[in-house]
Amino acid sequence: MEWWKKKRFRMIQNNLRDIDAGMDVDRYIEYLKEFGANVCMVGCGGITAFYPTELECQRTSPYLTDDFFGNLLQKCHENGIRVIARFDFSKTHKEFVHSHPEWFSRSLEGTPVFFNDTAAACVNGDYQQNCSLQILEEVLTHYPVDGVFFNMFGYQTRDYDNRYVGICQCDSCREKFRVYSGMELPVEEREEDPAVQKYREFQKATTEELLEKIYRRVKQLNPDVAVCTYSNHGVDLVRSESNSAVDRPLPFWTMASEENAACVKDSLPGVFSSNCVINAVDIFYRFMGVSPWLNALRLYGNLATGENLDWCIIGGFETYPDRKNFPLVREVFQFHRKYERYLNRLESTANILLLRPSGQGARAMDEYRGIFRMLKESHLLFDLVDVRETEQIVEKAGRYSLILLPGIDWLEPSAAEALETSKAVVAATGAALRRQPELLKRLFGISLGEALPAVRGCYLLTEPKEVFEDFSDRDWVYLDRDYYFMEPEKENENYLPLIRAGMYGPPERCQGYEITDQSSVSVRRGKSVYFPWMPGTLYHLHGYEDFRQLFLDVLRKNGDMENRLLQADAPPCAEVFFDRCGPGQYLLQILNYSGYNGTTFSKPLPVEVTVTLKNIQVEKVQLLTGGGRKKLSDQARFRLKVQGLYQAVLVTGKEEV
Repeated sequence: MEWWKKKRFRMIQNNLRDIDAGMDVDRYIEYLKEFGANVCMVGCGGITAFYPTELECQRTSPYLTDDFFGNLLQKCHENGIRVIARFDFSKTHKEFVHSHPEWFSRSLEGTPVFFNDTAAACVNGDYQQNCSLQILEEVLTHYPVDGVFFNMFGYQTRDYDNRYVGICQCDSCREKFRVYSGMELPVEEREEDPAVQKYREFQKATTEELLEKIYRRVKQLNPDVAVCTYSNHGVDLVRSESNSAVDRPLPFWTMASEENAACVKDSLPGVFSSNCVINAVDIFYRFMGVSPWLNALRLYGNLATGENLDWCIIGGFETYPDRKNFPLVREVFQFHRKYERYLNRLESTANILLLRPSGQGARAMDEYRGIFRMLKESHLLFDLVDVRETEQIVEKAGRYSLILLPGIDWLEPSAAEALETSKAVVAATGAALRRQPELLKRLFGISLGEALPAVRGCYLLTEPKEVFEDFSDRDWVYLDRDYYFMEPEKENENYLPLIRAGMYGPPERCQGYEITDQSSVSVRRGKSVYFPWMPGTLYHLHGYEDFRQLFLDVLRKNGDMENRLLQADAPPCAEVFFDRCGPGQYLLQILNYSGYNGTTFSKPLPVEVTVTLKNIQVEKVQLLTGGGRKKLSDQARFRLKVQGLYQAVLVTGKEEV
C-alpha cells in the first residue's frame, strides 16, 4: 500500500525563498521533530531549482552552494521524515522570454505577463507541456522523493497583485482552442458568450490532459511517489487551503478546513485531502500570522475530519518573524501523533448527505454555506459530496435518510435518477434545479414560474403553527434575495404563505400588506421538500436564527434528521463530530468556536455539552488528553466541559442493531 494511504500524516510546508538555499538543514529538521511533523514540503524546482540542475530550462538559486535539496532529503529520511518536493511551473525567469517566447502567456495586447523578474508560462506552451516533464525526470531519477506538489497548476488570469491579466492570447492557446472548438479564442470573459462557455470546457480538458500526462510520467519513474495539486483529477492528494485575505468580503467563513477535508473524504474514494492551513494573514503579508486561535481551529478541523494535517509558512523557522502560532501548532500536531490510531480510521455515522455545488457559482455557494452552518450549529451529522462527483452520488444516495440540494442548478441524469429511486427525503433550497423543470416536476411535484420582481419589503407568514412551533410569538419573517413563484401539484402540502410588500415608509403609511395564496415551501409527504427562495443565503449573509429555525422546523416535520447514535445538547458555537474509529469504538470530537465574534478570534470560553448516546451499549467513556486517557463516565448520558479549542472523547461499547 502507498505510504499516504496507510495513515494520515502531519506535514509542514516551508515555502522556500532563494535565500533559504543556505539554511541550516540540521536545525530545520530539529524544528520539524519538535513540532511532531513526519512530512515536510519544500521547494525543489521550476521557478528556482534548489539543487544543482543540469537543465537549461530552469535557474538555480544564486545562494546555492551545494546540493541543498539532496542534503535535506537525505537527512529527513534519516530522521523518519518524508519529503514532498514542491514545483511551480506557472512561471519562470523572464530571461527565457527572449530565447523561448513560445513558452509564455500573452495578454490581450500580446505582451508577456510579468511579475517581478518572472513571466507567466502558459499551460499549452512547451515549458509546461515538456520542460516540466524534463525537470520532474531529473529530480525523480536523482532523488528518492516521497511526493511531488505543483503550485498554481492550470490557467491563471490574475497575478500576485490580484491584477486581472485576462485570457491568455498566445499562439498555442489560439490554435489549440480553434482545433478544440472550431471557434476563435474569446478576449473577454462574458459568461453568456458561447465561446466563453466552450473555453471553460477547454480549460478543464487541457488542464486535466496535462495533469494526466504528468501523473503517468511520475508513476513510470516511481510509483511510490504521491502526486498532489489543487485538483480532484489525476492526483493522490487533493490540495486545498484554509486561508485569509484582507480584501475578502464578509461574512468570514470559519469552517473551511472541515468543509475542504470532508468533501475530499466523502467524494473521492482512494484519494486523500491535504488541506493546507495558511499561517499568513494574506499573500501580501506572508510574514505575519493570523490569530493563533483561528490557526489552531483550522488545523483541528482537518484533524477532526480524519484527514491529514498540513500547515504552511514562508521561509525557514528561524528566520520567520512571527512565532506566535508555533505553540498551538505543536499542540495540535502532538495530539494527532499521540492518538493517530483513532484519527486514522474515522468512519461516518451520519444519515444526512449534503451536496456541495462546486462550479455552480457564488450564488449557489452562499446558499450552501448557510445550510452547512445550520446543520453544524444544530449538531446534526452529515456527509459532504461534490455535486460533480456523479458516481459517488449514485453509489451513496441509498445510504441516507435525508439528502440536501442547496442552490444546485443542475444534476447529471444518473445522479437525478439516484435521488428519485432513493428512499431518502430530498430537500432543495435556493430555487434549486430551476434549469431542469422536468426533474423539478418528478422530484418535487412543482413547476417554477417567474421570479418575484420586488422582494424587498415582503414577508413569510409562519403558518401552519403545528409545523412552525418555534414561531408562536413571531408571525412574520422577512424575505430577501431571490424568490420564485411556484405551482405545486394538488397532493403537495404547502407552508409559509407569501406576504406581499406594502408601504414601509413613512411610518404613517406602513400598511397595505397582502397575505397571498402563494406558498413558500412545498412538501411531498415522506418524499421531498422544496424552498423556492434562499434560507441558506439569508442565514449565511444576515445571520438571523429565524431562517435556520424555519428550515429545521420543516425538515423535522417531514424527514428523519436526527443522529442515530448521538444527541448533543450544546450551544451553536460547539461543533460536534461523532465517528466510528474501530470495532466497538467511537470518537466524539468537539471544536469550540466561542472565541469567534464575527471578525476576531480570541481565547475561547468554556463550553458545556450534554451527550446522550443512543443505540450503543456503553462500556466506558474516556477523555483523550495530551497526558493520556482519563475516565469520564460509564453511562450513555454524560456532561462534558470543553475548556479550550478542542476536546476528544473515546467511547467503547456495542452498537445495537
